[in-house]
Amino acid sequence: MSPMARGFKVVAVGGGTGLESLLRGLKNYLGRDGSRRGPAYLESLTSIVTVADDGGKGGKLIDEFGILPPGDIRGSLAALSDEEDLISKLFRLRLTGGGELGGHSFGNLFLTALIQLNKGKFLKAIKDASRVLRVEGVILPATIDHVILCAELENGTILMGEPEITNADHSPIKRVFFSKRENKGSESEPEPYNARALREAINAISNSDAIVIGPGGLYTSVIPNLLVKGISRAISNSRARKIYVANIMNQAGRTEGFSLSDHIRKIMEYGGFRLDYVLVNRKRIPQSIMREYESEGSSQLLFDPDKSDISSILRFSNGDHITLVEGTIIVEANLAKEVEEEDIRKVDGREEVEKKVVIRHDPDILADTLMDIFAAI
Repeated sequence: MSPMARGFKVVAVGGGTGLESLLRGLKNYLGRDGSRRGPAYLESLTSIVTVADDGGKGGKLIDEFGILPPGDIRGSLAALSDEEDLISKLFRLRLTGGGELGGHSFGNLFLTALIQLNKGKFLKAIKDASRVLRVEGVILPATIDHVILCAELENGTILMGEPEITNADHSPIKRVFFSKRENKGSESEPEPYNARALREAINAISNSDAIVIGPGGLYTSVIPNLLVKGISRAISNSRARKIYVANIMNQAGRTEGFSLSDHIRKIMEYGGFRLDYVLVNRKRIPQSIMREYESEGSSQLLFDPDKSDISSILRFSNGDHITLVEGTIIVEANLAKEVEEEDIRKVDGREEVEKKVVIRHDPDILADTLMDIFAAI
């Protein structure tokens, strides 16, 4: 690495598989002796994770043991672990069989056991897991309040919990908000709740040089972090560069029909801050794969000048240009990657594992592009 290389303190904010891809790529730049070389390296990497995912088998663990949702924390642990490939496979492994443990992921059970071992102390469990797995970087929940994600639809209906929100068969989303988890199952309309931000997360944001928001589901992985007012306020007050990595696909029932401008406006609406850069995929998805996504109501999100409110285009003498949308610099790159993953489906009442090809962000290209942006700051 060049002796003039600059170190950056980076905070990643999000959840789900998008955050995992981001962390897998960025961890290669940690430390001056990282495996990747260039004009910049990461002095520190902190993952701030949503704890609003209460779906699937993880939801049953939440209800039975009274813990915070473990799924997104599990993903960050696997992505930043020393033995990433093995730990990722192990943590994603779902137990087969028709018993009570059938369908549960090993990673969620591992975290649940550590939480019990630490008498319910969620942060201590994450630190212990990080030590056991030799995690590179720091993993923090945005809040340790027990909340449930709610969505008010355009037709006035209120949905409670991520499983209901991710169901494509509903009216468009008008707004999302948190309610206390204890309100789940109540027949009365849920009251909005202001979750308290974790102090360590606020400090990490305040001391950072760059904040990367996303990729991930806009309403279920990204915005839930911004609903924690202490988090969005800290991002707004920070002098760090703010970078949004847009999802590769629009999601049925949530961001269906959204342009890139729509995504940017939602981030600004819920976060209360302006983005410096937006990184978006420009690689077309093969039609054979797109057919599967389209059958589920999803579409590819690309930067389309005709559908985005271009603020201005800065042109240079060498022919290069910078496009600004909503006052934000747009960076396009070939970020999409085909990945084979295991999925759970029910057959005759039993859960079976099937393999399918999905589209994810390429961890290496995503990280390389972000490091180029950091170096230009």
